[in-house]
Amino acid sequence: MDWLVILREIITGGAQIAVLVPAIIIPLMVVLSLLTDTRLLDRGVGFIQPVMKRFNLSNRVAFPLLAGLFLGIVFGSGVIISFARDGSLTRRDLILVLVFLGVCHSIIEDTLIFVALGANWWVLIGCRFVLAAFAAVAVSFVLRSRPDAFQTS
Repeated sequence: MDWLVILREIITGGAQIAVLVPAIIIPLMVVLSLLTDTRLLDRGVGFIQPVMKRFNLSNRVAFPLLAGLFLGIVFGSGVIISFARDGSLTRRDLILVLVFLGVCHSIIEDTLIFVALGANWWVLIGCRFVLAAFAAVAVSFVLRSRPDAFQTS
């Protein structure tokens, strides 16, 4: 085993990733900031309302869900916390949106990074959406069967 070859591969691979990740994330964050500042993200809420009805979620969940999907957990959590504090979300809606986003968040940023590393973007997005929907539906059944399990005293 040639340790110099392994070390060279680690260093060159790490350097490529260190350059590639900021090259993807920085322009993406600029675009996402423009989308939120110009309120174009608000328009996307109308597109997902039919999906929200399928999962028996209120329309108030749409904006926090979109923020988490496209802005990532860090920025999306700020929106979710804001909605939760002002009472816009029910406890059930909040739990389901957090379960969904736990599996499927930041779909643009994460997908671009993994595609740059050679992954298939259709498989990434498809698997994440399917798994997130499955997890949210499963938790929804638990909440439906035990409505008192998630209430605070």
